[in-house]
Amino acid sequence: MIAARQQIKLTACLAIASNAFKGVGGIIFLIKIKKIIMEKMNDLKALLQHEVEDLISVEDQIIEAMPAMIEKVQNNELKKALQQHLTVTEKQRTRLDQVKKLVTGKPQKGEESKGFLSGLFEAISSGDKCKGMEGIITEGQKIMKADMDADVKDAAIIAAAQKIEHYEICGYGTARAYAMQLNMKEAESLLQQTLDEEYAADDLLTKLAYSDVNEKAESTDDSASRRQAGSAKNNGQSNKTAAAKKSGQNIKGANKAVASEAPKKAAAKKAPAKAENSQPKKAAAKSAAPKKAAAKKSSGKK
Repeated sequence: MIAARQQIKLTACLAIASNAFKGVGGIIFLIKIKKIIMEKMNDLKALLQHEVEDLISVEDQIIEAMPAMIEKVQNNELKKALQQHLTVTEKQRTRLDQVKKLVTGKPQKGEESKGFLSGLFEAISSGDKCKGMEGIITEGQKIMKADMDADVKDAAIIAAAQKIEHYEICGYGTARAYAMQLNMKEAESLLQQTLDEEYAADDLLTKLAYSDVNEKAESTDDSASRRQAGSAKNNGQSNKTAAAKKSGQNIKGANKAVASEAPKKAAAKKAPAKAENSQPKKAAAKSAAPKKAAAKKSSGKK
């Protein structure tokens, strides 16, 4: 209907302009301009259709993935917020069906011809899964499987949920802009309603993160650091005790070795002393022998 009105306006403009361009050449020129403008309009409409198909895939994936995410949440306020947004997401999905019907309604006479982009986007948006949202959800699931404290996991879930919200904000904002350019007021209004809901959800997640969840995650991190420091300190003391014990055993062993060597050294020291004492006696005995011999000889003469 809107496209038909725009075509009527173009036809009226052509009628007015034909007075300015007299002759067959001028009319042919204006017909070519009309064709170019209509092709551009059809291409933008095809682009809007592609965005709507992409958003349908996005919402389907979110509806499928959110229950598992909610199940992992510990914080009650966060769990409640995600549960409420899941309900809102289901309504947004239904709203997209309305938008799609408005965008892909039966073409009016004269609109059957499609531009290049129209054919291209019709080929690539026929029920294909949105790879962008698939990647975001996969990364979020990977984080939720990681071994971490419950409070830290809540903070990670908020981050994953906000990545989803930002992707949706981008998609809905783009689709709304296209609808506005095409003067599709009803479709624009429906897309704007969803866009406002996505902004509200993102703001709520930010508020939860700053007011409670991140603070608990930070205190959990501090506790873990203190536990690690205490463990390191205990390990250090244990190592010192073990080293001291080992050192004491070494000293004790050395003392025993010294004690066992002492008698041997004393005996070795005493042995040379005896040898030294016996040497003067031998020398004295040796010097006394001539005297005894002289005395014996003298008594014989008498």
